[in-house]
Amino acid sequence: MNFIKLSLKLAGQYKNRLKAGMFLIFLQNASVLFGFFALFLSFNWMKETTTCHLWTIFGVLFVSFLFNFLTGWAKSSLSDGVFFGIFKNYRLTVGEKLKKAPMGYFAEQSLSRILAAFTNVMKSLENYASMSIDFAVSGASISFFLLVGMFTVNAKIGELTLVCLALIWFCVFLMVHLSRKEVAREHTAITKVNDALVDSICGIPVLRSFPLADTGVVEEIHSKLKNASEDLRLAQVHFEIVFVICSRIFTTIINLSSLFVTLLACYLYTRGEVLLPQALTVSAAGFMIFGGLRQLENAAILMVKNPANMQYLEEVLNIPEISEGTLEVVKNQDIVFDKVSFSYDNRNPVLKEMSFTIPQGSKTAIVGPSGSGKTTIINLISRFYDVDRGEIRLGAKDIRDYKVEKLLKNLSLVFQDVYLFQDTIENNIRFANPQASHEDVVEAAKKAHCHQFIMELPEGYNTMVGEGGSSLSGGEKQRVSIARALLKNAPIILLDEATSSVDPENESEILAAIEELSKGHTVISIAHRLSTVRKADQILVIDDGKLVQEGKHNELLNEEGIYSAFIRARERAANWKL
Repeated sequence: MNFIKLSLKLAGQYKNRLKAGMFLIFLQNASVLFGFFALFLSFNWMKETTTCHLWTIFGVLFVSFLFNFLTGWAKSSLSDGVFFGIFKNYRLTVGEKLKKAPMGYFAEQSLSRILAAFTNVMKSLENYASMSIDFAVSGASISFFLLVGMFTVNAKIGELTLVCLALIWFCVFLMVHLSRKEVAREHTAITKVNDALVDSICGIPVLRSFPLADTGVVEEIHSKLKNASEDLRLAQVHFEIVFVICSRIFTTIINLSSLFVTLLACYLYTRGEVLLPQALTVSAAGFMIFGGLRQLENAAILMVKNPANMQYLEEVLNIPEISEGTLEVVKNQDIVFDKVSFSYDNRNPVLKEMSFTIPQGSKTAIVGPSGSGKTTIINLISRFYDVDRGEIRLGAKDIRDYKVEKLLKNLSLVFQDVYLFQDTIENNIRFANPQASHEDVVEAAKKAHCHQFIMELPEGYNTMVGEGGSSLSGGEKQRVSIARALLKNAPIILLDEATSSVDPENESEILAAIEELSKGHTVISIAHRLSTVRKADQILVIDDGKLVQEGKHNELLNEEGIYSAFIRARERAANWKL
């Protein structure tokens, strides 16, 4: 019954409908008593059945049918399909939480687990949660009304029925206990298959890039998926074996219960403790009503799978929320790092006691070796993560004191790896400002130097881009993302190596777009290109999570250190010829 509690907890606005549905299921099975009474009348009037008797029996059966139909119809109207509404709201709620989740959550939970939770697990609950509750409540109500009927006939028959029902329910809970282990094993196997499948699909371009077919390497790579699939098959087969054995035992107990109750009724009749109509009623009703408990066999597996699925959702979608501040207005855009320390895993520090100031309206370049903590600075300013120690201030206030939405409205981010939604180019640009007109979108595209190539596409701004922007080149995607940032017109621009992976032709276009984007804004740029670094008002040199140099290009060039070595290496690379 733990699943019913979990369902009511999740139901929200549907809670009362769910409760009403369970109550109506209970009432619906009260028709068992009407059938019980109709059987008794039939056997009682066997010797002298009159037209009046037949009409009475028919009347009782009609009332039983009508009562069953009306309560069933009311239950279906109230609660059938309610879980589709529950999980529609749940998906929307989780979607909102995901938008505000710290990026560490996505590192801890694999993409395959999140997708499985949103697809397979939720779909299973939508289809079978209501059925699980129906079976469980129906089994409990039939047991209750069966006991009432049997005790009404004879106390001894009632006591034997109670013992039989206790055995039946014990078997149900035993099935639940055994199945719980099997479902946990199956969930583990499904997770491994999903992980291996995502890994194999994402690795297809790499496999096709190398002629490894005859070396056995491809087979070795795919063996992970094969092994995971075999583990899942074995887990599912083992589950079926356990369930079939338990099912046979359960069916045997129900059949024996019907038989023992019938034998006891016959025995009591021979001793004169019950009348023949009562004995016959108990015999017939026993087989029919005990048979109605067979649905508990299906309930047993659902009573395990559904709670296990619900627990899976709670584990995977237990999404931490970044704490919300109360401030809504940013008075100025000075950014201050004050002794900031941070690590992604609480063990290996990425930033160590880092302090610097980025004045409003300035252009700051961040340079340093790979893995030194440059992108982490961008992530912390954007509150993708929160600092471990120290504080980051914006307008003299800790960024954690601002409402997250208000903070992000002041930031425009242009990433190295651009993601475009599977939608039109216009909608991808308008994503930054849903209220923008078509003219606003076109103006932003022109400033980002992407209007021309957009107009050359088959449907111009209405051209659909592939998933992730796969139908566009890297440089085209980058310029679309800059147009998106221009349309947002936030006062602070964060550029994460925006030109590091594009060709020289696209680079000039992107640099021109960035120049347009930077006008009148505070710009923080992670860059390896000399053209970007030289124009900065200040340069922050990061190494091993520490600020090791700070100043303008000419100042740092005359100092011995990482920056001058970096510049010399870049100049040698620029002069290199084949």
